[in-house]
Amino acid sequence: FSSVEVLEQSDEEFERLSEEEKIKKLIMDGNKEKLIEIALKAKGNVGAEVIVNEWLIDGMKVIGELFGNGQMQLPFVLQSAEAMKACVDALNPFLPKIEKESETTLILGTVKGDVHDVGKNLVDIILSNNGFKVINLGIKVEAIDFIKAYKEHKADAIGMSGLLVKSTNEMKNNLIYFKELGVDVPILLGGAALNKAFVDEYCRPNYDGPIFYCKDAFDGVVAMQRIEKANGNYSNLDTNLGAVEDKKIKKAKKKAKFDPTIHKPELLDNKHNFNPPFCGRKVFNHPRLKELAFNWINKNLLFKQRWGYSKGKMDKDEYNKLIEEKVKPLFNELKSFFLNSDIFEPIALYGYFPCKADDNILKVYDCEKKQVIAKFTFPRQGKPPHRAISDYFKSDEFDWVAFTFASSGLNLSPYEEKLYKSGKFSDYYAVHGLGVELAEAIAEILHKQIRIELAIAKDEGESLFEVKMSQYQGCRYSPGYPACPDLSLNKEIFKLLKPQDFGIKLSETYQIHPEQSTVAIVVPNKEAKYFNI
Repeated sequence: FSSVEVLEQSDEEFERLSEEEKIKKLIMDGNKEKLIEIALKAKGNVGAEVIVNEWLIDGMKVIGELFGNGQMQLPFVLQSAEAMKACVDALNPFLPKIEKESETTLILGTVKGDVHDVGKNLVDIILSNNGFKVINLGIKVEAIDFIKAYKEHKADAIGMSGLLVKSTNEMKNNLIYFKELGVDVPILLGGAALNKAFVDEYCRPNYDGPIFYCKDAFDGVVAMQRIEKANGNYSNLDTNLGAVEDKKIKKAKKKAKFDPTIHKPELLDNKHNFNPPFCGRKVFNHPRLKELAFNWINKNLLFKQRWGYSKGKMDKDEYNKLIEEKVKPLFNELKSFFLNSDIFEPIALYGYFPCKADDNILKVYDCEKKQVIAKFTFPRQGKPPHRAISDYFKSDEFDWVAFTFASSGLNLSPYEEKLYKSGKFSDYYAVHGLGVELAEAIAEILHKQIRIELAIAKDEGESLFEVKMSQYQGCRYSPGYPACPDLSLNKEIFKLLKPQDFGIKLSETYQIHPEQSTVAIVVPNKEAKYFNI
């Protein structure tokens, strides 16, 4: 389904298809140019409105089914959506200019404090291509703004998206607020951190209207179809979209919490002695940083997770062919573009600071070692060895801690928005995924630079062009991850490295904007390991 070769190899077969079958096949193939050509010819026979409202919509429904059962990957869904939008735009001048009495409308936004918009935008793309009107409010949307837009557009539903756990709590708070206002409009909830258990236990009891838990954009389509059919009568609206809760969630044992009255941490005998080449914050201006970033990028993660080219139900040979003929050429094309334009202008900062551990608190000092300029409070494990990140630093004398900030720069997000608004959905998704992974690659480079400067990189090669992304000495911990889940630690790192000097912002929920950015606490201790609280 990913290639046009099949069409080219069976021209006679294709020509025997009806106009409707041709259009549905071309939207499946994502063949934009041919789809527009055939649709413009067919409009004289059946009318542009039939092609748009029936044939194209039916084609997208089939694509949704294929995606749902693992037979079609997200990049190809977007390719089809892009082709459909272009076709609708081409047919628009020929559509009857009849004002609809009403359109089934969704108010959509990423909740307060959350800077992530790709998932939300995918929902917008898929719902719009299935005939629904979407009012996309963007990111960091306040509860009152959802309500204002809902009233202004006389919408039929509100959709809230979010990536992190804090965002799911914002959803819950918004529902409580909506209920206080007497709003009971159908709600669609989705996002990476959300699950059915959270929606059932924490959201439904706090809201009087129907709530749909949507695990993906196509669940959103089903939800909106039911809302449209209900036509305002929501008393018997079926909100079950078939999501089966993971049994592990219900059966999982509660994690033991650290209790200082009964638990005793197994402390480390920290005998290390690191000598950083400087104290304070430094801008990392390597002349070949952009090239280095592509050397360090995790292609496996980029291809499978960020871009969505997972193996799915393909056999090994078919998948390898896809990677060689479709994915790698895409990567090389974008690499050339990124290296030869100002779209990718990385920002890299790092620094060393004196520090001392005080139980689960790491106190960071100024370079004269006289004043505490930042404090990091880390949680301890509830199970042995009851580890906290602060344990990797000395408490009886001064030690050294490093911090990093890595970003793909300020130009990527505006460029992504431009692609999105112009209907280039495949390019939009690919550029975003690459930008996120390039930020991670720059973080790896900074970590390697620190290991080189602290003389702990001898076994992995002391050149930044010698790539080693695992099994090295030390660890890099980012706020929001298992060992230090508190995102507010980002604020302390911002105080030390000052990425705000470069136009980087921190949201009220401590998320970094642009989102193609990451910060880390770098621990050089050879005993350092990644762990869960």
